Amino acid sequence: MATIISRRQQREWAVQVLYLMGQTNYNFAQAWEYFLLLAPEAEKATYTQKLAQGVLEKMEELDQNIKKYLSRWRLERLSRVDLNIIRIGLFEMQYCQDVPDAVAVDEAIEVGKAFGGEESGKFINGLLGRFFEKQG
Repeated sequence: MATIISRRQQREWAVQVLYLMGQTNYNFAQAWEYFLLLAPEAEKATYTQKLAQGVLEKMEELDQNIKKYLSRWRLERLSRVDLNIIRIGLFEMQYCQDVPDAVAVDEAIEVGKAFGGEESGKFINGLLGRFFEKQG
């Protein structure tokens, strides 16, 4: 029987893959291969791959959008984990038509809380919330 992997789990994995790439010189294929050693159950996690690769392809554009909504912060000052969560949230809002914007924001907040705590969730909520309001 096939195991169903939640989208939240796949978002968390995408954060981990992007973080791994940021900490190493690995390209996506190398990072994915290494990540599968740590989480072999991610082998069929196609949404994880879609998110991580999509963020990589659109990173410059995503970062420009993030900069527009940062108040009193520079992109370079953000934690790498929070930044990758925000990138994934924005990517879903802009390029994943099957994910409602409100769901992308809520999921990013929850993933932020899981990895960084309550303050990360609040920060991510504020930034993505501003982007969501401007788009609506």
